[in-house]
Amino acid sequence: MDGVNDFESSITSMSDMWAMDKSFFKELPELSVISRPDAKLTDEANRATLESLEVLKRIEMNTEYLKNIVDLLSVSNDHQKELNIMVQDILGIAKAPDKEEAQNRYRSVMKKIGDFSTITSSALNIVKLSSLASTVLQMVMSSK
Repeated sequence: MDGVNDFESSITSMSDMWAMDKSFFKELPELSVISRPDAKLTDEANRATLESLEVLKRIEMNTEYLKNIVDLLSVSNDHQKELNIMVQDILGIAKAPDKEEAQNRYRSVMKKIGDFSTITSSALNIVKLSSLASTVLQMVMSSK
């Protein structure tokens, strides 16, 4: 009969533990349901973030473009007149009425830059002019 008593006492102690556990849970604050964000709103927010990043990239491209123009025009050298004309020609790419004309103007400018490289020793100016022309063409191609 000791086995029965042991069993009864273990059931009693389990009941006591369950009663204590219930009181423990009663002391916990009530949990509320957390709503998930609307998938459509999340998609729209992600799209808006990506569009903002694209705008920032374009702004960065534009400011680099302006810095190169200032650098080219502010440095006095033997070929300043040619540099000024090439910068004007590069800016003319942006005035092209369509993409095809922009590409034609770009090719013409790149030929002039190549010709200019034979009379100048400033590789930096050649790089800046080429970079500037490429940047302007990219802006035109992405906007028209």
